[in-house]
Amino acid sequence: NISEFKLLLARSEFTPKEILEVLAKDKNFDVRISVAQNPMTPKEILELLAKNKNKDELYICVSVARNPNTSKEILEVLAKNEESWVRESVAINPNASKEILEILAKDEEWRIRSNVTRNPNTSKEILEILAKDENIYVRASVVNNLKTSKEILEILSKDEDLYVHAFIVCSNRDS
Repeated sequence: NISEFKLLLARSEFTPKEILEVLAKDKNFDVRISVAQNPMTPKEILELLAKNKNKDELYICVSVARNPNTSKEILEVLAKNEESWVRESVAINPNASKEILEILAKDEEWRIRSNVTRNPNTSKEILEILAKDENIYVRASVVNNLKTSKEILEILSKDEDLYVHAFIVCSNRDS
């Protein structure tokens, strides 16, 4: 079956750039999304896929935002996407810059702010701000970032919500 063969090519880390470029324009959604998810897809092809404006194919932009090969420039554009799923994915991408994370740390959606806490590039300053977030899940997720200082853990240990305390206990990190 030709569709299955295209899917295999789109998912393979050994597929040449030229073939991935053709597959990125394929009519089959599953083929295009597989190209977007392939960690070996070159930045310029990911940029092409990120320009997808079709809401029915939102998951292509989500996959580009999650791809570890996506450039900071593409992530910067995707961080402004109106769809929260896309911004959530940008927030956890290890290529997201400090500037992108600062913007996403102020997002109205708590899941996005929570994902910022999971990013290894999140600064101590951002973690300190998110430790005071209005949402308990955001505050609790600050605990799991290895950059979270003892001072921030101390603040969180005084949190009024038991969920935050439970995260501290379960993390085996002393405040």
